[in-house]
Amino acid sequence: MRGARELDVKTRLSLTTLALGLCSPALAQTSAPLDADRDEIVITASRLPLEPREVGSAYTVVKAAEIERGQYIFLNTLLQDVPGVQVTTDRPGDMTSVSIRGSANDQVLYLVDGIELGDPSVISTQYQVDHLITQDIDRIEILRGNQSSLYGSDAIGGVVNIVTKRAERDGFDVAAEAEYGSYDTWNGGASILGKTGPLDVRVTATGYQHDGPSLTDPAPGTEAEDDAYSRYGFSGRAGLEVSPNLELQLIGYWLDADTDLDNTASDSSDTAEVEEFAVAATGRFASDDDSFSADVTASRYDVERVYFGQYNSPDGDVYEGTKNVLSLDLAYAASDLLQFAAGANYEEERTEQVTLFSGEFDASIDTKSVYGEVALFPAEGLTLTGAARLDDNSRFGSYDTYRATAAYLIADVAGGTAKLRGSFGTGAKAPGLYQLFDPSYGNAELEVETSEGGDVGIDLDFGSLTAQASVFFTKVTNEIVFDGTRPPFGGYAQLGRTRSSGIELAFALQPLEGLTLTQSYTYVSAEEASDDTGDYSDIGRPEHSGTTALTVSPRDRFSVTARVRFSSDNAAAYGGETDGFVVTDLLGSLPLTDEVELFGRVTNLFDNEYQVQFGKNALGRSAYGGVRVNF
Repeated sequence: MRGARELDVKTRLSLTTLALGLCSPALAQTSAPLDADRDEIVITASRLPLEPREVGSAYTVVKAAEIERGQYIFLNTLLQDVPGVQVTTDRPGDMTSVSIRGSANDQVLYLVDGIELGDPSVISTQYQVDHLITQDIDRIEILRGNQSSLYGSDAIGGVVNIVTKRAERDGFDVAAEAEYGSYDTWNGGASILGKTGPLDVRVTATGYQHDGPSLTDPAPGTEAEDDAYSRYGFSGRAGLEVSPNLELQLIGYWLDADTDLDNTASDSSDTAEVEEFAVAATGRFASDDDSFSADVTASRYDVERVYFGQYNSPDGDVYEGTKNVLSLDLAYAASDLLQFAAGANYEEERTEQVTLFSGEFDASIDTKSVYGEVALFPAEGLTLTGAARLDDNSRFGSYDTYRATAAYLIADVAGGTAKLRGSFGTGAKAPGLYQLFDPSYGNAELEVETSEGGDVGIDLDFGSLTAQASVFFTKVTNEIVFDGTRPPFGGYAQLGRTRSSGIELAFALQPLEGLTLTQSYTYVSAEEASDDTGDYSDIGRPEHSGTTALTVSPRDRFSVTARVRFSSDNAAAYGGETDGFVVTDLLGSLPLTDEVELFGRVTNLFDNEYQVQFGKNALGRSAYGGVRVNF
């Protein structure tokens, strides 16, 4: 039976990039080998265990080896090299907005080992990826396009699914790294992984420190001071195979961050403290023939943000947010031609706030959801999927979303393979607790934002050349915006509309042994309008962006990479426009033994002056070096 090889709880589900994806840090590749005959399952693309050739969505898979080669410390720096993704900062600790296909940051859903991340204490529930470090990450899936029918609110732009490392062999392994560089930057961490019989455990500790320069715009006459940032944290997971059919896991992380990053308008002394905690308990059952599986997950995400400054309370403005989720996911492979998935979800969001301007404020809301998905395999190489979801919110009632995909694999095209694919779906974004209930600006009559979008594309795999191309569009209506005419001080109303469309291109070419060229490119046209006028204007996304990388690897693991990131000018927010820029990085690694490796990089090699976001100072030429050990 088709499901037998795909649902085996004793087999680690393997995710890979295209054949050349591991050779370069540019992350240009967006799917696994199309003719793969191994159990390479794309977890995020469906609630069913689909192989790469069966996935009708555009996605990117990044594995731990690529993260190491690219020397990515923070998740946000990695995401800027993914096709279709744009990031608003390259400064450690700075507030980061991540856009997928022109979306807003609050329209991207983040998952870590099944834990739904999202801060209900911000204006609109969203996850700020500023402090998430990559050291404990085993793989990342970035799925682009409307995914609300599978994952609910926040998934209009796409989903970022993070899977952390897990012990895979009996005994103990230790992995550690440390580096030092410009601006008195320290980064380090260590993981201990152990497995004995049915029990496996991982514990990871990480730390980071950075001292400046000032984040404020270095305009003539501006007084500036170094802006410090530090964070440290712990993460871990433990798994127990109770029987051949049942597996339990406990997963979590905690981090603490302190930022002294200035406002964009002036070099002030504003600071912020952030503490995050997330935990999940999961259970998975699979039948003896692996045709049926059931997953239960209970998770909690807590965050506390405290801001200190001239416009905050003497003890700081405090924002606390909590998201609790309980979910049940079922999958059944009925035959070689048909698979089903169904599930239910309960989510509670809560916030408590004490601020100088609004005083004390607390609110909560909950959502109950059910969904179903079906996958059909009517002909050789053809996969069709359809999904629908119904959400019932305790404040504004029910709303539904749906999605359909198609993928067709052509097995022999000029000696390689090609996959034609397409998807269309609707999405939804629930209003945040602040937008609904804040005493000064809230509007309790708000309802969900709605969207529709789709894409068509092709994936090619010719061995030494792999490539992908996608054309996409997204439309959002009922968008929540700030309306300055609402009494007494202004407030939130549903007057907004946005539309975006564009192209994603990616390829990897290996013309010679040990030489790899990769390219990712995104074109996006993103506009917004108010129902008051109906006139569309630029939303503040660069039309053209991408990454080019050339990697020379004369022997195993030894490599030198020249990486070039580029972006066109951007009519950004905060009343200004940023010029286009080109920034070059040089990276290298050298293994001393099988257990010890030296690595280093120079970022902004030519010391260009540029701004990713208007009013914020980017880092000049910087050099970093370190050592990585595994034993």
